[in-house]
Amino acid sequence: MKSIKNFLTFLLIANLVGCASHSTMRGSVAMKISDTEAHVCLGDKEVKVGDKVVAFQNVCTPDANRVSRAGKVTPCKKVQLGSGEVTSLINDHYSVVKFDSKFDFNEGTIIEKQ
Repeated sequence: MKSIKNFLTFLLIANLVGCASHSTMRGSVAMKISDTEAHVCLGDKEVKVGDKVVAFQNVCTPDANRVSRAGKVTPCKKVQLGSGEVTSLINDHYSVVKFDSKFDFNEGTIIEKQ
């Protein structure tokens, strides 16, 4: 049990470090704080307190009718989960977002400024 906890802690730290050093993580949930609050990879140069944001999830479904040279094509849709507001700025990499209602989100959920 302790090794699982250590492994999960390592993954969380690696995710946070990755967000700070890789532009590919910009605009995603870095750490879920509660069912309605998260640390998001949007810093003080991208958002300000009071900015409205929207949460999205990629939903990908295999399409048996579409095939490319690489194999079956899996089209994806960006589906809106809910919205929220930036409540505080942590630094130039992170901010805190409080979502308006409870919906299912996790680390990696896409966050965009409205």
